[in-house]
This record gives sequence, structure tokens and C-alpha cells, in this order.
Amino acid sequence: MPTEMVEPDRHPPGFYRRLADPVGRSGGRRRSFASWLRRRFVVGFLVVLPLVVTLFFARFLFQLMDRWFRPISNQLFGREIPGIGLLLVLAIMLLLGAIATNVVGGRLLAYLERLIARVPLLSPIYKGARQVTEAIQIGDTAQFRKVVLVEFPGPGLTSIGFVTREIGVPTRLCPEPAFTIFVPTTPNPTTGFLITVPKRSVRILDIAIEDGVKFVMSGGLVIPQSLLGPADASQPLPADSGSEAEQSGCGS
Repeated sequence: MPTEMVEPDRHPPGFYRRLADPVGRSGGRRRSFASWLRRRFVVGFLVVLPLVVTLFFARFLFQLMDRWFRPISNQLFGREIPGIGLLLVLAIMLLLGAIATNVVGGRLLAYLERLIARVPLLSPIYKGARQVTEAIQIGDTAQFRKVVLVEFPGPGLTSIGFVTREIGVPTRLCPEPAFTIFVPTTPNPTTGFLITVPKRSVRILDIAIEDGVKFVMSGGLVIPQSLLGPADASQPLPADSGSEAEQSGCGS
């Protein structure tokens, strides 16, 4: 039997803990029971709300797919079978995935996309949905190697970017070792700017690619915890790298 036992954390982690006790227990003033009760009620509401919304949306989709495929169920089995719509949708998705990864199927889907793009009302809806799916998948792409902070779009302003290529020797793009960096726009990270920045003018952030994409897509509402810590004096901001970087940077 172990001599020491780790006591489980009794506090809600992360966001909920800070919301329940924003000033910490070292504030020196004891709050009333009514204040404690009110804050716990708010935290409980915030915990329940996303669960209720998720369950409501899942129930809506489940019933919607059952209504769509109800005639097929009645024709094949003579009665309505709950869940048959969900199974058929999953089977169709699997079939479309197999077709899309095939050479002939990929060309056929590309042709269908061009046809949809010509329809005035359907074209903006399809393009918007396509951009959302591309934005979700962008964090899984292998081309993005690191999340960085660069001085962009002007002096004194910094932006989140993703390293797409590391250039270790002087080139026509930059007279010194540099990074090619994609700076995405918010909230659609599928568009943005491609810039070349000297390595010494770039701060590499210790966060995952997915966290960087979430930070951009949320407009700064979802911030990785590592970025909320105190500033490291040994790593100045790109904007504070000095006049030497401004004089000999890429494109100067």
C-alpha cells in the first residue's frame, strides 16, 4: 500500500476555476456565502449550456436525417426504423470519401463543384461552407511547421503567423537566413499574406499549430494558456529587435 496518496483537485480546472475565484484566495477578504453561491451557479450554468446546445443540435440532426430517409426505410423494411437515417448518412459519407480519393472520382467532384459555382444562389453558400471546412483542416496540414510572432503589418504591430519554409542561406528573397511565414486573416485563416522575415526578427511561440489556428479563427477569444504568462525579457518582441534589423531586413 503506498504511503502517500495524491488528493484529487477539488476545483474546476482552467477557465471555470478562474471564473469562480477571479481574485484568488489570497485577496485577504472573505466573501459572503451569497457571493460564493452566485458564482457557483454561474459556473454551473456555463458548464450546462454547451452540453445542452450540443445535445439539442445532435437531436435535431438525428431527427432531420430520419425524416429525410423515412420513405426509404418504409420501402425497404415496411416501417420506420429509428436511426436508419444516421446509418445511411454515414454510409454515404464513407462512399463519397472513397470516391473523392479516387482519380476519376476526384475529377467528377471537381466538375460538380464548377457546376455549383455557376449557380447564383448556391455558389456563395457552397463556397462559404467549403472555406469553413478548409479552415478546420488547415491545422492538420504538414506545411505549417511552427507558430511565430512577427512585426506585421507595420512598425509596433505584431501578428500571429505560421512558418511554411525555413531558408537557411541568403537568397534573393532575403540577404540572410529567414522564414517564409503565412499570416492568416481572421476569422477565415484560409486567406492571408505570405511574407519573408529574417530569423532574428521572429519569435517562435511554444504552442501547437492547432492552438494557433483556434486563436486566429476565434478572433483572439480562445487564447492558449502559454501566451497568457508573463513576458520573457530574454525574448523581446519582433518590434523591439532594434534599428539594425530594420536596416538590413528582407526587402530593404
